Amino acid sequence: MNNDMSSYFEDQEFKNILAKYEGMVESHTPTYFDAEELTDIAEYYAYINDEEKADKAIELALQLHPANTDALIFKSRSLAIKGNLKEAYRVADLIEDTSDREVKFLKADLLIEENHIDKAEEILEELAESEEESFEVLLDITMTYMDANQKDYASKWLKKIRKKGINETNNQTFRDAWCDFCMTFGEPENAVTAFQLSLDELPYSIKHWIGLAKCYLAQLDSTKAHEAIDFALAIDEKNEEALETKGFCHLQSENYQSAIDLFKQLLKSTPNKSRVYALIAKSYMELEMTQDALTTCLEWFKQCSNLTDYEKSEVYSYIAMCYSHLNNPVEGMKYIDAAINLNPFYRGFILQKGMIYLQTGEKESATNTFQKALALSPDDEQMEVMYSIANCYLYQKEYKETIEWCSKIISDYPNDKLEALIISASVYYELGNTEQCLYHLSQAWKINNHTFDDNILKDRRFYSMFSNMDKLLDKFKE
Repeated sequence: MNNDMSSYFEDQEFKNILAKYEGMVESHTPTYFDAEELTDIAEYYAYINDEEKADKAIELALQLHPANTDALIFKSRSLAIKGNLKEAYRVADLIEDTSDREVKFLKADLLIEENHIDKAEEILEELAESEEESFEVLLDITMTYMDANQKDYASKWLKKIRKKGINETNNQTFRDAWCDFCMTFGEPENAVTAFQLSLDELPYSIKHWIGLAKCYLAQLDSTKAHEAIDFALAIDEKNEEALETKGFCHLQSENYQSAIDLFKQLLKSTPNKSRVYALIAKSYMELEMTQDALTTCLEWFKQCSNLTDYEKSEVYSYIAMCYSHLNNPVEGMKYIDAAINLNPFYRGFILQKGMIYLQTGEKESATNTFQKALALSPDDEQMEVMYSIANCYLYQKEYKETIEWCSKIISDYPNDKLEALIISASVYYELGNTEQCLYHLSQAWKINNHTFDDNILKDRRFYSMFSNMDKLLDKFKE
């Protein structure tokens, strides 16, 4: 298994093959490619999230080489990712060489996708045994579980490698895998030292400077993130991943105009334009430059003709948001309905529709829509949805319902009530109820170790309240 296809995509050999293929597509001139070349091209398009082009490349591979194992594996995995497991198994069954190593990994992948992890473990245990638990096979199994977001199993196989005396202090390949593990499972602080060790040995490695910058971003340390990514850009000022990461540094520093300028620069060269348009639109929304955000979304549609249904639904959602902010909720409703039509079970769109109902004064419809979003959410995500609903009511200044939802959160989730207490305090502040405002603030103050950090104090929802605390306290003393 190749754990770093991205570096291969930068090789001139691959770039020549890709140019030859794209020339064939543009000129409609039949050209021969071997199966490996076409599979690599499909992998490249998948890497840049161009699903349609990836599918076309692999279909050509299977037309020319119908029994090719690698092409069938790619096709099966692609179907599984799209949720079409039945068809993925059908394609996998076409593979003649069932003893092939990658075929065994494919079978394990499909079982993991179905949540039959015990059966997948049997296949992977047998595979590891057949290869005498080599470092390579143990690492590939670890990466399989990381790709499937199975932390406990990935950790189990990492420990097997460590038992061999291989770890992040003495092996660069393991070190890279360990960094991926930490970043995948939300432990960036554990990856920092490993990235620094890598940079001690590979000081001109752009990949590792970018990785270190992303660690600092995950820790909300934008100063160190800027420093790390500037080293990467000093090595290659045109590196697209480094430029995008620099943009994220600007976003975290709330320097939105600089982020927009950088993302616009990136648009000129990146093959993944859809992602960059989304970042530009989001930045304009943060600056409350709604008309510019809307123009960006319309350009997004115009310039990205091969959007997936998911990407189209995302654009529709942004456009709906723009119209909502421009006080045209009726037009916004058309676009959020279009988004929901493409992605009917995504609760973010449903919550957005509820918000638009509030804007149009259809409170009963809003209530029903919010309840639908709750019904679509598993138990461990109910609180998150309840907070979203409370914030929808807060944004529309529907204070009675805001308090009701916050009270429910405080009652149902006493260990996660900090934000609900502060939201309630801000509502009572707006209502002029000083006593209840200070009561809820004092409760929040106690459970937050007698302090409020900058993220709370600078939150736009609470800015008015915290900026007038002295007056509020003086009024209470009266």
